[in-house]
Amino acid sequence: MMYKRCLIILTLATMMFSCKKDQMQSDIPTTSDTSAVDALESEMAATRSDEENETDFESDARTPRVCVDRLTDSDPIILDERDDVNERAVLRKGTKWANGKTLKVFFMNGSSYLRNKVITYARRWANHANLHFVVTNNKAESDIRVGFKINRDRGSWSYLGKDADRYRKGKQTMNFGWFNRKTEESELRRTIIHEFGHAIGLAHEHLSPVSTINWDKPKVYDYYMGPPNNWTRKQVDDNVLNRYKPRDVRNTKYDPLSIMHYPVDPALTTDGQAVGDNTTLSDKDKNFIKRIYPN
Repeated sequence: MMYKRCLIILTLATMMFSCKKDQMQSDIPTTSDTSAVDALESEMAATRSDEENETDFESDARTPRVCVDRLTDSDPIILDERDDVNERAVLRKGTKWANGKTLKVFFMNGSSYLRNKVITYARRWANHANLHFVVTNNKAESDIRVGFKINRDRGSWSYLGKDADRYRKGKQTMNFGWFNRKTEESELRRTIIHEFGHAIGLAHEHLSPVSTINWDKPKVYDYYMGPPNNWTRKQVDDNVLNRYKPRDVRNTKYDPLSIMHYPVDPALTTDGQAVGDNTTLSDKDKNFIKRIYPN
């Protein structure tokens, strides 16, 4: 009798614990009832693991190393008079952050190795501008949200300055599409500084209204619309040929040495003009950004 009574008590206790456990588990937010978690998982649905991403050397070697514009209908806010500049570079109107702002960077994925490279080279801009970059683990409070090959996206791109907040609230704002554990240091430096130039408001230098590049348009279309880029004609126009209208940007003298400039193959110009891979900030980049974000 005593044995049966103990068994009944033990069974009831187990059932009560089980019910309590189920109740506790039901209080934990799930993907279906937590919008933030749901949004992040949806954004990264087809993203491979860091191990797969960072050891896919053959595919990365075949990937075109060209930044693709993420243009929006930014409000045409004219820069304050104190921000007027006499140096070279292009800044999209309406994309400037507040002077002195601390930009919080959230990493959606990536190894500690690549994350450290990104934040290290991003801070090259902070050496010359009144801006600061810090890493945050809180996506909701972040300003810049960085991913590596998110959903197998092999392009490298960034939204321009405050467009990240205006059009991409809570979503990915920057992607690196060809980084791995063997990526050359010069390529890491070139691409990271370039994309963070976009992130603080700078646009592509070769699209400056005063650019002096004389493109051979038929050859440009053939090159970029063919492999490995396989762009549409509109993509070629938007990323290579169509210069910004003067009313859309604050620009000064054209700078072919800018970190924000595409490489230019002389075979794609009518006069043989060429621009190499710019892998560091030019003197004009430094002077320009210092004027835009003064101490």
